[in-house]
Amino acid sequence: MNSLKNLLVLSVLITQLLDLSHTQSIINGTSPLEDEVLFTLDDFGSGPAWSVSFSEKKLNMSMTDVNIIQLTITDIDPAWGSDYEFHILAEDNEVVLLTQNVIKSKDIKPGDTTWHGNFTAEGLFIGHSPIYVELRRPQQQPEVALEKLQLIVLRKIGTMDYVFQILVGIFVMALYTNFGAVLELDALKQILIRPIGPLIGFLGQFVVMPVLSFFIGYLLFRDMIELRLGLFFTGSTPGGGASNIFTVVLNGNLNLSITMTAISNLAAFGMMPLWIFTLGALIFKDGNLVVPYKTIATMSFSLVIPLSIGIAMQKYYPNMAKKMSKLLKPFAFGFILIIMVFAFTVNSYMFKLFSWKILIASSALPWIGYVIGWLMAIICRQSPRDALTIAIETGIQNTGIAIFMLNFALPQPQADMTSAVPVASSMVTPLPLLVIYVIRKIFCRSSMERVEKSSSAITKDTKLAEIEAMMEKSEKSDWHK
Repeated sequence: MNSLKNLLVLSVLITQLLDLSHTQSIINGTSPLEDEVLFTLDDFGSGPAWSVSFSEKKLNMSMTDVNIIQLTITDIDPAWGSDYEFHILAEDNEVVLLTQNVIKSKDIKPGDTTWHGNFTAEGLFIGHSPIYVELRRPQQQPEVALEKLQLIVLRKIGTMDYVFQILVGIFVMALYTNFGAVLELDALKQILIRPIGPLIGFLGQFVVMPVLSFFIGYLLFRDMIELRLGLFFTGSTPGGGASNIFTVVLNGNLNLSITMTAISNLAAFGMMPLWIFTLGALIFKDGNLVVPYKTIATMSFSLVIPLSIGIAMQKYYPNMAKKMSKLLKPFAFGFILIIMVFAFTVNSYMFKLFSWKILIASSALPWIGYVIGWLMAIICRQSPRDALTIAIETGIQNTGIAIFMLNFALPQPQADMTSAVPVASSMVTPLPLLVIYVIRKIFCRSSMERVEKSSSAITKDTKLAEIEAMMEKSEKSDWHK
């Protein structure tokens, strides 16, 4: 079980396409948001003379689960006659499906003032939906009982989730071992001696991105505190492991990328609390805001182990390290494709939560981050290769940490529902990078075709010249004879 937990933590190494397999922690205790969202009910006045009682006041269930709930109706008035019905209803029919939820007057014995029975609730989608009972009589306004059942539907973690998490852990270990095998230690030392690139990345990661996420959230989610918090947490996290992968795929500076990722994770210990308890407090004043120090430390340590193995291979098995370096780019690209397929499959339920505002905010944060990171690098006269690397490191965030923090800051199911922001961000973050990759491939292919045509033409001209020279030589020889 401990090894599985380690794999879960390891899975947050890769952002965006790799951090989509977040664990669904159920947080005990309440917060002001829980009272505000779950227990704010319509005011139905002083209530009817009859009343109801459920077997439970609050019920948590998982999606696709079916629960049988007991219900008692008391103080039924015989004067109502034989033409009335009790309807058991849900405030949100997209969250839960109720069956056997109509009690007709014929189901109640004449003269009885109490009815006891049950109905069935099936969880459809994550969310909360109070369950209430309504009395319907001809030519009368419907009456609603004051008593409510607070029903919460959570996501069930299935086999695919665990398979995804284990695959991510295995791939990350293999990928970072490969990174270590191709890492140039001398170049790494030069970067640390003159750390202009890491400094630009630090400013982009921990100054630009948190402030940018705060203002985007304020513009789009002004009245949706939880979504503002989700976007702000996403912008305040350190860089994710996916930045190293895309750096390799796009021919960036891997040495610089690894250095920036390491510095980013170390800086997160101080910078995340700074932003969370300043700007974060403005968003969510009374919430349970926490910084997952243990998760960040475990993640950083998990990076070091495979990286060290790869570096050791350079020294003791140089031939193997050279072979691994040739496989790095296709392996990294294949990793991205596999993770994309699994991520979309495991998190497909999230698509229902994506609104146009969530998609715009989740796209704007990383994409603007790319542009700002690149501009900062160009202004500081970094090489095109380093500028690309800095842009990637600035725009890619570790959404796994953001999801982890949301599970502590908010009760369920708000935590899962708010996680739609970092999950959406993780899905759209790679799109510009994939577009760049495709454009480069097309451009390189067309360039190669031009070169081949040119070389072919040159070869033909050369051969013709050789033939003409031979013929001319032959003619001269004949003339002399």
